[in-house]
Amino acid sequence: MKCLHCDATLPPSRLLVDGEFCCDAHRVTYEQALASEQPEFTQSEEISEEAAEADFELEPQEAFEAEAEEHAAYEDEPAEPHLDPAGETAKSWRWLTSAWRRAPRDLKLISAALPVLLIAILAGPKVAVPRLAPKTVGEVPTQFQKVMADRWKNLNDSISDRAAIAYSDDFRSGLDEWESRSNLTGTWSYDATGFVRPGPLAIFKPTVDLTDYRLEFLGEIDQKAMGWVFRAQDLNNYYAMKFVVAKPGPLPLVHILRYAVINGKEGRRVEKPLPLTVRADMIYRVQVNVQGGDFTLLAQGQVVDFWSDSRLARGGVGFFCNRGERARLRWVEVSHQYDALGRLCAYLAPYPMEGRSGDIN
Repeated sequence: MKCLHCDATLPPSRLLVDGEFCCDAHRVTYEQALASEQPEFTQSEEISEEAAEADFELEPQEAFEAEAEEHAAYEDEPAEPHLDPAGETAKSWRWLTSAWRRAPRDLKLISAALPVLLIAILAGPKVAVPRLAPKTVGEVPTQFQKVMADRWKNLNDSISDRAAIAYSDDFRSGLDEWESRSNLTGTWSYDATGFVRPGPLAIFKPTVDLTDYRLEFLGEIDQKAMGWVFRAQDLNNYYAMKFVVAKPGPLPLVHILRYAVINGKEGRRVEKPLPLTVRADMIYRVQVNVQGGDFTLLAQGQVVDFWSDSRLARGGVGFFCNRGERARLRWVEVSHQYDALGRLCAYLAPYPMEGRSGDIN
């Protein structure tokens, strides 16, 4: 794309802002030049007396026929199309600029990330190639292949680390992905609406190796409490939380209870009121953000608790109800880096990753 005034090639920054001119001064000069070239319309000169007399000498019928012949001759002349390549190009760039501004944020981010990832794939990180002594010249292909393999591995690792992770379960396909000490077909059950009723602790197996993530689920307390765990390395090491009904009624008083279980031994319990107005039949939308040693609890979209603990560095999620407690779960979802760039890296990752609707790859 070139400037309409000086034919200079436009830089990329001007293409996005003003795709017609290389600077504002050239745009003003070009518009002034166009204005000066426009023909000025003046009033026609007075009709000469002889022409007027000649018109009046014609009979009405003859004057009408002459005017019709003149009009027909004018219509027979081919009309020349008005072509303005510069103007059409300017309109196209204005349309592209407007479409880019209205484009969704995810589309802009993916469009910006694709060239960077393509360059990274083609170029890759710089790796120092060792100089070979003359006696090892025959090993150059092997050394080169090793360097390229290391470079490709580093790139794959970087993409995999940034890739999105998302696991979900609505319990419609059974409980095969859950691990427990007992047979879940006898200790967990379903109600008529499709909700699952947890029993003894069960861990969602696909999440066991995760470190940082967001746990989100939809559940309801039927009797006394509803419990869940995160950073569960196994059935003996995890962080546990509960919503406990401290005072039943139409508007019950609910407490947050949390503690850690290390090597099968329960640690100190922390209990505090849930700072929300709840109903007896409320369905809770719970979210736990796990980031390093910091944990944030949200209920109904509001932050209700925050604390830190660094004893367990990784582990999955699970649910449980103790004796005398009854709750129902509709679905559970565990995700990490699930943004536009994360989903793009998941497509480019060297191995499949589970997604919300199956494999992302």
